[in-house]
Formats: sequence, structure tokens, C-alpha cells
Amino acid sequence: MITRNRVAVDVAVVGGGIAGLWIAERVRAAGYRTLLLERSAFGDGQTIRSQGMIHGGLKYALNGAFGAASRALIDMPARWRASLAGTGTPDLRGVRILSERGYLWSPNESALGRLGTLVASKFLSGRVRSLAHGERPAPFDDPRFGGAVYELDELVLDTASLLARLAERVDVVRADVVPQNLVRDAHGALVALRLDDVAIDAGAFVFAAGAGNAAFLSALGARDVAMQRRPLHQTIVRHRQLPPLFGHCMPALGEAEPRLTITTHATNTGETVWYLGGRLANDGVARDAAEQIRCARAELAACVPWIDTAAARFETVRIDRAEPYRADGARPDTAFVAAVGNAVICWPTKLALAPDLGDRAIAALTVRQSGASYTRLPSPAVTIATAPWDH
Repeated sequence: MITRNRVAVDVAVVGGGIAGLWIAERVRAAGYRTLLLERSAFGDGQTIRSQGMIHGGLKYALNGAFGAASRALIDMPARWRASLAGTGTPDLRGVRILSERGYLWSPNESALGRLGTLVASKFLSGRVRSLAHGERPAPFDDPRFGGAVYELDELVLDTASLLARLAERVDVVRADVVPQNLVRDAHGALVALRLDDVAIDAGAFVFAAGAGNAAFLSALGARDVAMQRRPLHQTIVRHRQLPPLFGHCMPALGEAEPRLTITTHATNTGETVWYLGGRLANDGVARDAAEQIRCARAELAACVPWIDTAAARFETVRIDRAEPYRADGARPDTAFVAAVGNAVICWPTKLALAPDLGDRAIAALTVRQSGASYTRLPSPAVTIATAPWDH
């Protein structure tokens, strides 16, 4: 119900990245009147800076150990494909798919035994396929490439396109929500968000603001929840003649994560870029931009030596990943949702885990029925954050 300065909804969602948008659409599809509050452009922060890769957990099991992180991710590609086909919730038909498959490669024959063992694993049955020379996509069909290539049950999405699709049916209020906006009743229950010109009354609240969640933890009374930041130092490689490449380079013996992960994107001027992650990005946190670029050039020379990147231009991007705290500071294995009264606070951990996050949020939400009528607010124009290669 809207009165002069009051809006009543079932669920108010704070944060317009992949977490907030995904949950808002899941909640709306479940029949709840939903309003999303975002202070800037959708996806600004972690989401737009992701590589858009929906992987099935293999990248965390390249040492042969299929831990909790790999198991949490193994079914995610199928969940995303259902949404992309319009048979899952949310309906993601129209989202631009950059690659239908991901690839794992070794630039030489040194890792062939390990790759074969992984492929033979029951855990990966039907999800990994060795590619013969005639089946390999560019750039692995080059005669100068002497290694092995495996096709993975992964896909890569255009993140801006994903954000735009999710934002289509969500009612939005532009607002920088802070703990001082939280309103409680006489029993201490959270009942509203009081902004400068409007009060948002809701039966339940979702806090999906990434790093912004840190400010809400004590205000919500979330005593058992804390946030950590895990930085990354990614690299952008610019050259008009870079071939499309989507995948992971096999790591050194004993390591679990890829030596290098590469995705390919087009800038708003038509230029082709490679976006580099993997161990290069994790280890690069301690390096300045110049040193990171030197390391990126060396890694490309080792991982894709048959591709000439000498004339390419390099730059780096720093990202802070906001996640639930772990005592060892490591990456959480799954999406995270904690219920605090009629509010939930959440982090997806990875873009690929958005479906898991949606399941957890729906299960944790306790929505008090208000019985109020609801008239949709006029939403502001949707603004999607700018990809790092378009800055």
C-alpha cells in the first residue's frame, strides 16, 4: 500500500548485484510483492567484474580432490541452462551466452596422466570430454599446440546482459540504505526502512549488498555472522586479433586451482579483450600493476605460447570479494544465507552459485503477512554497471 510517504511490500531486498536481483526475482515469482533498493548501477562492484563463468566445480579439483566447493557447484551449469532455456526460475531467455562450453587444457603433455585420471572419475562422469584434433575449437586447432584439450560442462555469460534481464521485472527504489534506516517495532522486530522521502514497510528483508552487508551485521544482531574480504588482481589484455578463448590452463602438480583462467569479451568499441583470472589473479594481490602485467605476459607465454600477444596492451583490475568470514580466510565452499528474525543476510560467494543462494534465501525467509494492497512504484531507468574493459 502506498500512502503519502509509505510503501508496504512483502519483501524488501537491499542490493542490486547478482545476489539481490536473483533473490528478488525468485521471491517475486513465488508470489510476494517485492521491492529492491540499490544505490547505484546494477552489478556495480563484484558482479560486473566477474568473468561470467558458470562452472561445475572442476577448477577447484584439479589436484584430484573433489571437496565441498566442487560438490556445491557440480549441478549449477544445469540449473543455469534451465533458466536460460526459460524452463527454470528466473527466466533468463535473452541473456547473451559468450560460450556454451568451457575448456581445460595443458600446453604440453606433462599433465596428460592427471587429466585422464580426472576424466575417468565417477564424480565427473558425462561432464568432461577429451577432444580429438578435429573437434577442438579455436585457438586449440592450431598445429603449434601440442597439448591436450578437454571440453567441460561450463558456460560463460555476458554479465551486463544477465543483469539487464534480471532487472526487467523488479520494482526498484534508488537509495543508499544504511543501518540508521532500519526501523524496529516495540518487540525489536525489523518492520521498515525509513529513507529521506519514503518509508518502506515490509514483512521480510533481504540484505544482499556484498561488501555493504558489513554495516548491517551488528545492526541486525547477527552475532554469529562476520564478513571477510578476499582481494583479486585481474588482468585485461587488449588486441583486435585475439582469438576467442574460454577456459583454464592446468596447474602445476599438487595445486587445485587453474594456473590461468581466460575469458573473451568485446568492448563497447568492438575491441577484443581477454580477461585473466586463476592463480595469476590470486597471487597478483601482492604485486603492483607493472609487476602483475609482467607476470601476465610470462603466464601467457607459458600457457598459450602459440598465440602472439606481444602487441597487446595490458592493464589490471583490483576486486574485493566480500564473503562470510572463515577463520582460515579461505574461500567459502557454498552460497551463504543467515536468518536474523524476519531478515536474511547473504552472499553468493560465486556468480555460478546464484541458484543455490536463491534456494537458501527462499527457505530462510519468514514473511509476515501484512494484508496491505500494493501499487507498483514507478521504477527509475535501469542502469547497468560498466564492465571494467569499458572504463
